[in-house]
This record gives sequence, structure tokens and C-alpha cells, in this order.
Amino acid sequence: MEIKAVPAGRAHLRNAARVVGPPWAVEVGRAGPPRMLLREGTSLELHNLDAFFGAQPSLISAFAVPWPDEESWEAAVSPDGDVGVFCNDEAVRAVTPTGAVLWEHHGHRRHSRKENRSSCRVSDDGRHVWAMVPGPPSSGVWRDGAFDGTPYQGDEWLVLAADTGRVVARETLGCAAVGGGHLPHADGRHMGLGVGEGQDGLHVYWGRLEEDGLRVWKHEDDYRILLGVHPSGLSYLSYAPPDEIAWHSFPGGLIMRRLDAADAWRPASGEAYWDGAGYVDADTVIATATLYAETPQDARHILIDAVSGQVRGEVRYPMSAHESAYPLGDGTWLTAEGDTLFRWTYR
Repeated sequence: MEIKAVPAGRAHLRNAARVVGPPWAVEVGRAGPPRMLLREGTSLELHNLDAFFGAQPSLISAFAVPWPDEESWEAAVSPDGDVGVFCNDEAVRAVTPTGAVLWEHHGHRRHSRKENRSSCRVSDDGRHVWAMVPGPPSSGVWRDGAFDGTPYQGDEWLVLAADTGRVVARETLGCAAVGGGHLPHADGRHMGLGVGEGQDGLHVYWGRLEEDGLRVWKHEDDYRILLGVHPSGLSYLSYAPPDEIAWHSFPGGLIMRRLDAADAWRPASGEAYWDGAGYVDADTVIATATLYAETPQDARHILIDAVSGQVRGEVRYPMSAHESAYPLGDGTWLTAEGDTLFRWTYR
């Protein structure tokens, strides 16, 4: 079955501004319209996404990038838009739109300044900053094929006070991230963290701040990517590369159903695999399927029932196919082509 994509807006990124973060720096799940982060020169801009696509004044706030000569960093903004938080493998820094530095937390440098393996997110209530940063380095040497000393214990997951930067809680994760990202739970209390270690695996962690510290538990499968949380908070999506999407119960993580790419799209030649998914709304998941050839024209977007996991059909656009889709949770999703962003809904 074909499902028609209906245009819901188009917007151009001015002056070669780029969307910050992989694949999109769009915050969803909070009360109010989604917000978008754009890097414009040496500034980080926060926009109201609805106004941005409506060609209306959309700028909420802007922050000077603390490390303007570096390409590799991550950023998050407080719910009120009055504090910007930046992180790299050396520090987590909070600044105001005027350029004032509120605080800075210095961590343990692990990588070169050209790389960033850290991640940060401001909690939905604006009280805390969650950050994954390098832990203390190993100390010792290799002797006769064995390590003599203290090996690397793993990256740290920190909860910092958003107003002062004080460490409220911390936990060692036992991994060494190549990359990662935070995903807040719908209840505003839990935080999800997806960590990639390259060939050493993919990990999903969940955390909750309690009176006696940070409670952390890990999904038992070491090769899954965290994709999205259902608006009800009762389940979440994961991706086991290259060809399986799974629905999990929360908080237990039990797999309730699975969907292989081959069961959703059967190309005329080649083998299909998934390339991400997320919630368009409480009833619908959109997933990107493509061929191993990995050419943009091979991408397909599939709509799936968010509860049953049944495939509804393939999305048909009034223009050429898009490489990826980013759902906003409000019944729409985004795609990009060059410097143009497109917003879509369906019928």
C-alpha cells in the first residue's frame, strides 16, 4: 500500500547555516512546539521550528560557541532558552546569550581536540544537565603482553546542577564511547543514553536520579541503538543493525515485537536494511529502509503501526526520494535536500 506524503512546510538554511548534530538537532518530547538548533558561523541559534517553517520570526536565543575553531562538540539548550550547554572531551560549559560563562566542569581528556565522544542534554525541568564524558585515564604499561596497572574503567555519566555545574551524581558506565547521544523519557524523570564503541558494540543505558545517587541500568543486548520513546512512556524503539527494529517494554526492556527490513520492503534486487526510525505520533512509526548499495535514490520510508508493529505502507513523495526521515512526534517529519528542509505529514 502506498501512503501519500503531504507537504507541511519548506524552509531554507540561510548563509550556509547547518543543522547541528547527527542527524538533526531537533528537540522533541517537551511541552510546546519542537525546537531546532542551527550553527551560524560562530553562533549557536535556537529556533521555534513551527515559526521557522512558517517564515515568521523564529529565533528564541543565540549563544557564542565556546570553541569556535573546533568542529567537534555537542550542545543543548535549557527549556526556557536562557542557558546553552556545550560539551567536548575536555569540558562541559554553560553560557548565557550575553556570552557570560555560568560554570564549567573539567573532565578527563581522552581524545584529540578534533574529536568529540561526549554528549549532553538539559533535563526537561531545566534543573540538571546530563553529560557523558571521559573517565579517569588508565595508569600503567603493557609488560610481556599483559597490562600492569589500572586499566580504563569506562566513561562517566554525570548529572550536574544546571545553575552551578555542581556534580549531583555520577556513574561509571564501563564503556569507551566512539559516539553517543541522550534521549529523554516521556516521564521527565528518566534519561536514555545510546553509546557506540565502534567494533566493540552498541549499548543502551537508562538512568534515573534518586536521593542516594544515579541509578543506571543497561539493556542486556550489546548491539542496539536507541531510537525513540513512545509518548506514553510505556515502550521504546531500538535498532539492531542492519535489519531489525524492535519494540521494548519500559523500564524492563523486554522485546515485545520485532520487524525485519525484508518484511517491510522487498526491492526488485538487493537486500533491504533499516537506517533509523522514530515516532511520527503516538500511533505511527516512520522507518527508513535502503539497500546495501547505500545510494540516496534507494531510500524508502515505511509507515508502521506504533502499537502492533504492522506495516501500513510505503510513503510516496511528490518529488524524488529522500535519504532519511526525522519524525517530530506531532504527526509530521523532516527531510532535507541540499540547504532546504522539508516538513511532511501523511494521509
